[in-house]
Amino acid sequence: MGLQKGMVGIVNAYASHRQRGGNNVIIAHEFLHTLGATDKYEPGSGQPIPPDGLAEPDRRPLYPQRFAEIMGGRIALAENDAVIPKSLEYALIGPLTASEINLTE
Repeated sequence: MGLQKGMVGIVNAYASHRQRGGNNVIIAHEFLHTLGATDKYEPGSGQPIPPDGLAEPDRRPLYPQRFAEIMGGRIALAENDAVIPKSLEYALIGPLTASEINLTE
């Protein structure tokens, strides 16, 4: 959980070396909440919401995506299937998220 006003972040991480990369993705996601970024995934399913929840919204075919938009939280493999990236190498900051955290000019 990340909170902007209180600058608080809580992450339930896995205590396994194999989960280190996925943990880093979740930590980065929650940290970006403290900077003003909003979630870009469906709360019930965890599925990224197009277009802003996808790293490559203009990709054709749209699925599978190669990367996750960090606030979309997962790599969309199909319209109803997505996985948490194994590391931050597979996560990008999309235009809307960049704007929300004042990363754009």
